[in-house]
Amino acid sequence: MKPRLTDVRREILKVIESAENPLNVKIIEQRLLSHPNLSTIYRALDFLEAEKFIRSVSFSGVKFYFTSKRGNGHFLVCKECHEILEFRECVVKNLQKKIQEKYDYKITDHILYFQGLCLECQQYINKKKRIRS
Repeated sequence: MKPRLTDVRREILKVIESAENPLNVKIIEQRLLSHPNLSTIYRALDFLEAEKFIRSVSFSGVKFYFTSKRGNGHFLVCKECHEILEFRECVVKNLQKKIQEKYDYKITDHILYFQGLCLECQQYINKKKRIRS
């Protein structure tokens, strides 16, 4: 018998699907109206990921979940405020093709992220530098 999509799993999936950016467990827990315990949330996330409803990626040791409907994961991660932005443009299609040919490897998926500073953090850091000067 195949495990089913319970009410809690369905609610978690809805929360993740409606989010603009990947969510960690803490944020998912805050957005759930049914208030399940943390172990139930983790089991539901494991199920949803195993069944390919969602995907996950880790940034700085924290796991974030996003919907698999959006395809491959492409992210910008701010090193200062840790904001995560997802972008849809796939910039690695040509590279992926070259890697497949060079290594005789069939690539089925990829996750790409760039680390840097968001505009707000850049402005904050520049302001701090001017004050010190």
